[in-house]
Amino acid sequence: MIIPNKFIQLDYNPTTDVLFIEWPNMHDYSLPEMRFIMEEVIASVKHYDIKKILADSRQSTITLDDETYGQLINGLALLLQTTRLEKFARLTTAELNRETIASHAASLVKDSIQYQSFDDAGVAMAWLTA
Repeated sequence: MIIPNKFIQLDYNPTTDVLFIEWPNMHDYSLPEMRFIMEEVIASVKHYDIKKILADSRQSTITLDDETYGQLINGLALLLQTTRLEKFARLTTAELNRETIASHAASLVKDSIQYQSFDDAGVAMAWLTA
């Protein structure tokens, strides 16, 4: 089931309780939209009581500076902590800075949300549904 959103793809499978998010491109000029998107993701997780997320960041382009991107991702992690989310799997990029920022955000919520990074979507789904 596709959750309607004009800025980001949110595809929820109720049988596996996994929300698939195709990570959007993020640029300075789209920062207000990015904040709105993060709020929409949190609202969807709460509304559908989603327990697992698979985020695919492999194709997204990020031109935000590392500090701004880090604040945005850390904020998302902390907001996810206010939901009943249990597991978060992320398909990785080859960009070291982005991976470092994602790892830091995951460390902020390590006591409440299980987090793993993966190179393969099938392996990530297996971990999420195990």
